[in-house]
Amino acid sequence: MKKLFLISCLFCSLTFSCSEVGEDSEIIIDPSVSFVTGDWELVEVSGGFKVEDSPEPEELNRKDIYTFTNEGTFIKTVDYEGFHAEATGTYVIKEVTEEFEEEYVGVVVLSFTGGDDIAYNCTSQDIEKESLYISKEGQLANISWAPCDGLFMYYEKKK
Repeated sequence: MKKLFLISCLFCSLTFSCSEVGEDSEIIIDPSVSFVTGDWELVEVSGGFKVEDSPEPEELNRKDIYTFTNEGTFIKTVDYEGFHAEATGTYVIKEVTEEFEEEYVGVVVLSFTGGDDIAYNCTSQDIEKESLYISKEGQLANISWAPCDGLFMYYEKKK
């Protein structure tokens, strides 16, 4: 009986220890409306290359917030050194192109329809559009503004 008990304990401990997720495991993100819905706040900015000593948003006196609804609409608010702006619009979630698949699982494409002109993009043909890439770590990233001397901007969902 003791042998059976010990074997059972050994089996259980092996089963549970093998099922633990390691630190380097990839987080699985479902790029859906339910994932995006809510408030997203700027948590990191960097210039042309993402570096360890990038300034914190507080150091820039900057606060950017996106609020996404289940109905496919959003509000973007920007507060930066006394400047306040707000814009509204609609969004859709698309698949990323092959070149971005290694780091991102989807892209939220914003179409601005009202309010201030605060779309961060690097193209003149889609001035009312902005793209936020959904990273495998669960952040939203505006990486398309940097080629025009803008910033890489990273957002996390507020709890």
